[in-house]
Amino acid sequence: MSEPFDNEEMPVATPVGAPPECGVSQWTLWKFYAPLAASNAMMTISHAIINGSLNRTSQPTPSIASYAVANSICVLAESPMVMLRQTGAALVRDRAGWATYMRVALLAAAVDQLLCLAIAWTPLAHVVIHHWMGARDEMFPAAVNAFRVLMFVSLFSALRSIFHSVLLVKQKTLWVTLGMALRVIVMLALAAFFTQTGWLDSGMRGGVIFLAGMAVEAVSAFSSFRKWFHSLPQHAPRTEPSAPPLTFRRVTVFYLPLVVAAITGAMTMSVINAGLSRIPHPQSVIATAAIGSVVTYLLMGPLFMIHQVSLFFSAPLVGAHPHDRRDRTVGWFCVQTGVGATVIIGLLAWTPMGDWLLLHAFQAPAALLPLVKDVLRISMFMPLIAVWNEYRNGKLLAAGHSRVLTAAKLLNITTLVLAVTTLVKAAPSLGARISPIASLCALAAEQLVLHFVCRRFKKS
Repeated sequence: MSEPFDNEEMPVATPVGAPPECGVSQWTLWKFYAPLAASNAMMTISHAIINGSLNRTSQPTPSIASYAVANSICVLAESPMVMLRQTGAALVRDRAGWATYMRVALLAAAVDQLLCLAIAWTPLAHVVIHHWMGARDEMFPAAVNAFRVLMFVSLFSALRSIFHSVLLVKQKTLWVTLGMALRVIVMLALAAFFTQTGWLDSGMRGGVIFLAGMAVEAVSAFSSFRKWFHSLPQHAPRTEPSAPPLTFRRVTVFYLPLVVAAITGAMTMSVINAGLSRIPHPQSVIATAAIGSVVTYLLMGPLFMIHQVSLFFSAPLVGAHPHDRRDRTVGWFCVQTGVGATVIIGLLAWTPMGDWLLLHAFQAPAALLPLVKDVLRISMFMPLIAVWNEYRNGKLLAAGHSRVLTAAKLLNITTLVLAVTTLVKAAPSLGARISPIASLCALAAEQLVLHFVCRRFKKS
């Protein structure tokens, strides 16, 4: 059967998980995954630290608004750098391949940094920050100043992702968590210092706290990287004799589709907010959807690390041994994590304990509480789809088919736009519930593509 995508130009990663005859245990999967999940949770805490410190400036609303505008650009600039970690984890298996990967990674980081410099210090700032992001009047200078600090975040994010890729290959995920813990400690200390002294009484405070945390995490990642890099073989044996060695072109061809997928994924909330702004009483609706999304993605966040488990521990997409039990083990692991996240969100949506947590832990306004719970009662089903998206993403990354991920993500965002537009026009009374309904449709469309392509590759 012909494959839906040309595979001849794509690098194929050598699996580093347990061989079929050894199998893999649930304990091994949890030992690998739990530090990554904890790291993701701490990342969310680090952003809460910034918001808390900005709330204590003399003018919290302008400070938060200017930082939010600058950070939204930073998120788009950083997203391609995060994909360097996935690229290295999927492709690097020896020091010879590492040298090739580094050339691509450093070039990508340099291009990204030059673009950030252009936005921060040239007339492009007026186009991006003033016109596209809507920072007008007195907010524009404050947002520009905040971004002139935040523009270096993507550089440290690139370095962190490069060094983390080796830790993932060596399955030393605890070191990733330790680096994130150091980041949180430094950010807490800086936030307390600025609050006590009153220094940087603007959105720049958030930029400095974020940048310092990222710099510490990058230095920690480098320290851990040095410890484990030399244990990589000079030339790893390839499982398939036909698999070519890594070249600059092959790494680039693998990486660029992931960049498109990352940028596309970063547009999700912008699409939803743009749609919700066109229905009656948009402020309360957008606020409700935003709170529901924060809660949902805080609890779903660890699931977005499942692709690493699948990448390293599931059976090969093509040519798996008939008695290979790894897919069954990893599948059961996905069931545990997906159902667990659904149950937790369901408890928030349906129990009195959820009322207390939403009001006190997530600071949801009491007037919006019933609406937020309505959103969560739909959002609770999202983990059941997202976990299988991540599972198949990992298998496709291991097989070198990064372009499939881009196609699936493009269908995701297209479906999201169509669903939001349709629901806003046909059923505006749904209000904030449009957000999780449209997100479920988008995740389901992405899953259809991933499932179909994986089946075709398996049968080929």
